[in-house]
Amino acid sequence: MNVTAPPSETTIHPTAVVLPGSELGTGVEIGPYCVIEPGVEVGDGCRLLPHVHLLGRTTLGANCVIGTGAILGGEPQDIEFKGGRTRVEIGKECRIYEHVTVHRATTADKVTSLGERVMMMANSHVGHDACIGNDAVLVNGALVAGHAFVGSGAILSGNAAVHQFCRVGRLTLVGGACMVTRDAPPFSIVTGSYPASWRGPNTVGLRRANFNPNERDAVRKALATVFGPGCNPTKAIEAIREHPSLAVGEIVEFVNTAQRGLCVSPRLP
Repeated sequence: MNVTAPPSETTIHPTAVVLPGSELGTGVEIGPYCVIEPGVEVGDGCRLLPHVHLLGRTTLGANCVIGTGAILGGEPQDIEFKGGRTRVEIGKECRIYEHVTVHRATTADKVTSLGERVMMMANSHVGHDACIGNDAVLVNGALVAGHAFVGSGAILSGNAAVHQFCRVGRLTLVGGACMVTRDAPPFSIVTGSYPASWRGPNTVGLRRANFNPNERDAVRKALATVFGPGCNPTKAIEAIREHPSLAVGEIVEFVNTAQRGLCVSPRLP
């Protein structure tokens, strides 16, 4: 199999606008009609497809691919925003597809951040001051509001939405068109809207993340104890507080730090 090596020199299409004050790494490809504004830093080996617009103090890690029409670092949609080229930080090897938007932070001391190897599919959005963990996937049309948190390896299915200040835990799968208005615990599946409900452990996600059978069993039992039908998470957490599993400890920490309530199973009839 022939493998084409990445270009050693940066190439900029004649129609692209790269303004003074921006920085481009080695082997960067800038496609037609892209606009790169002052304060932007593009890492080595990144590819920008046509009509990409990078604003603010946006930093791209190495080897990211940015799809047609994406706008990264746009002004936050916050009526209290006072202006300024605030920050967006995007890790290496992210894949950002057509017409994605990521808004920069509201103030200089904050940041909108995407981890490494994040995939944002077409028309997905990350709002100001939000944080997306490594290897997270936002499927087409998924929306993350300002100040929200999405943990590493989490998946937001098509047209799912996360309310401002809400959290989605590590390796959690959010169902299609689900509206997360309360914190969705780690290692779980949540579905529905107003309110979204805990449906069970993300067994497939745990297996793919190389949790061994004993770890998976401990997580399943802990989640059922805390989030199952009729449970009160803040009381049920006492039953697993001293569990030796690090993953169970992560569940305990998530519950103890929740500020918007938690997704739980629907009550039994």
